[in-house]
Amino acid sequence: MGNQELEDVFVAVIRPKNTASLTSKEYRAKAYEILLIEIPLEGKEKKKKKVLLATKIQANGDKAKSILDYVDETTKPISNNQGLIGKRVVHMKKFPLDGDREGREASLFIVPINVKDNSKPTFHPGSPNFYCLQDIMRVCSETSTHFSSVTSKMLLALDKWLAEQHTVPHAIPALFRPAPLDRIKTNVSNPAYAPESWSSDGQLHMGYTALEIKSKMMSLEKADMCIINPLYGSDLQYTNRVDKVIINPYFGLGAPDYSKIQIPKREKWQHSMSSVTEDKERQWVDDFPLHRSVCEGDTELLSKLLERGHSVTQLDSDDWAPIHYACWYGKVEATKLLLEKGNCNPNLLNGQHSSPLHFAAGRGHKEIVELLLQHPDIDRHIEDQQKKSPLQLCEENKKNDWEESVKLLQEANSKPYEKVRIYRMDGSYRSVELKHGNNTSVQQIMEGMRLSQETQQYFTIWICSENLSLQLKASHKPLQHLRIWNEIVMDLTVLDPQREHPQLFLRRDVRLPLDIEKKVEDPLSILILFDEARHCLLKGFYPSPDSKLITLASLLLQIIYGNYESKKHKQGFLNEENLKSIVPLSKVKSKAHHWTNRILHEYKSLSTSEGVSKEMHHLQRLFLQNCWDIPTYGAAFFTGQIFTSSSNHKVIRVYVGVNTKGLHFMNMETKVLLISLEYGSFMWQLGHAGQYFQIISVQNKMNFKVHTKQAGLIVNLLVEWADPSK
Repeated sequence: MGNQELEDVFVAVIRPKNTASLTSKEYRAKAYEILLIEIPLEGKEKKKKKVLLATKIQANGDKAKSILDYVDETTKPISNNQGLIGKRVVHMKKFPLDGDREGREASLFIVPINVKDNSKPTFHPGSPNFYCLQDIMRVCSETSTHFSSVTSKMLLALDKWLAEQHTVPHAIPALFRPAPLDRIKTNVSNPAYAPESWSSDGQLHMGYTALEIKSKMMSLEKADMCIINPLYGSDLQYTNRVDKVIINPYFGLGAPDYSKIQIPKREKWQHSMSSVTEDKERQWVDDFPLHRSVCEGDTELLSKLLERGHSVTQLDSDDWAPIHYACWYGKVEATKLLLEKGNCNPNLLNGQHSSPLHFAAGRGHKEIVELLLQHPDIDRHIEDQQKKSPLQLCEENKKNDWEESVKLLQEANSKPYEKVRIYRMDGSYRSVELKHGNNTSVQQIMEGMRLSQETQQYFTIWICSENLSLQLKASHKPLQHLRIWNEIVMDLTVLDPQREHPQLFLRRDVRLPLDIEKKVEDPLSILILFDEARHCLLKGFYPSPDSKLITLASLLLQIIYGNYESKKHKQGFLNEENLKSIVPLSKVKSKAHHWTNRILHEYKSLSTSEGVSKEMHHLQRLFLQNCWDIPTYGAAFFTGQIFTSSSNHKVIRVYVGVNTKGLHFMNMETKVLLISLEYGSFMWQLGHAGQYFQIISVQNKMNFKVHTKQAGLIVNLLVEWADPSK
């Protein structure tokens, strides 16, 4: 047969980490994983570089099949000898080769596979492994030593290509949808139609009587419409919509005389398709397979669709999710699957703000009502658009087993509410009832704190662990954040999430203008603000001159110990333990012992001064007044790294403070304020994939990058506060 010409190809096997990234319009590299192989560098066996999968295939053969077979065979060692099945093969473009293959080109093919599952991959030396695309792109450049040069170019192009695909409607879902052959449920052939080219083996041969043919057609031919999608199987981007509907005008007219029928040429009947209609019901069935399987109660299909990563939160053309149909039609097993296997939110609202419990209660489906009420996240007091509870709907509609459903709802409503602790910065806490369970919002918790309306406007709920603190929005559900805190820590830091233990705190709203705070007179508000300011001072987040720190320390002595007493408050009184309660920890050993005389002197002057009120909230307010001119007062703090431009490329770990005054950088180790930039004196730009932000100072011409996973949060605050109108 002669030698077959072989073609060099590279293969990028990619998979999403979760189904949410398939419907996101925003591209995030961290949502994907890519398959790479590590190979030793030439002459350096201990150092390795990563390369894409590469092989040779027949230039004139079935490229898609060859590539899918190659991926299947290559990945068997890491998948319990089962191999990874690609959904399709997409040709991206050709790239020039270098080295001994200079002057030639190689194609890059993309092979999407199923969403990442929970199974642990098997490590096998010399075999490929999955890597987070974000981690790869962070160190990828055309000159990077971590990758071969051609792999670097292809990875950069792939990253750009994926970002573009996310902007195209339906492109990403189409890329990762099941392969065409996997979507065929039933294939029915008309045995009476047998072109001459067909083999007679296993087929119905011509020569049957008309009656025999009619009986076979009636038993096998089930549809009166033939639907042809011209894009089917092409792997081009398209949605699940019918392109053409062709009606067979002879259907139902009885068995024809096949000997007299002449099949027209394709060109003629292809151009005579004039009966084209739009069928909304069929369109819905194709567009929303998960919804359809729920309505039909097809739990086997539903289970398979969930395994393939279909979204349980997708709303159809009527703004209903699958769980809404399951609860409306009383599909108990389907509801169980959606909640347990699909991890569906039991409080998911449809377009009309009705929850699954509203549907189940309104229709009187007691088994589903009971199932939903047993879910730990259920909000049994949830209200719809008309402010009606599930119990009210059940009593009004009186459908099916409504009386038993009412009893279940009444029993659930009579149970005592769960409580959550909301801490203050002084270590005290208040237990707040969760009237809406894990679905309780920040706003509802704030209402349960029993604070006055005036006090509420100064504070909000924060979720804080040892090294990460985040202010929550009024609509956020804090208990749901607590449950996924490990994932949040991994997304926003490089810390070990197992060492972070989150708690909910009542803290100053970082958006509170300083002008408003200066007008606060309520003693409770002043106390809460004071506790937080003292906490930040002692932790070193308020870098200040020595004189300022000494004044604040003397105020704290007055607040903690009352008036100065010469016999009691002598030189030895300020030992290391007492100093820790009034001086920043970073100063206790380095400077505080040299300050003791000055601190005691100011303490004595403060106690004997007749012009200073000794009322506790007045002293606390005086402490706050001395904090207001500190640049970092009231800031939200984030963590990051700055790489110096010097020859040794030193890395400085920093705290990034953002408040209504501007942007501030503190050395994380020494707590020294490196630079403060007021709004209007600098510009910023969010970096690639939200992994860093760049600062350009207008005044001193500084230009530097801050690398942090929290870059997006920082830039959002800068955008909000840099505009005075907001």
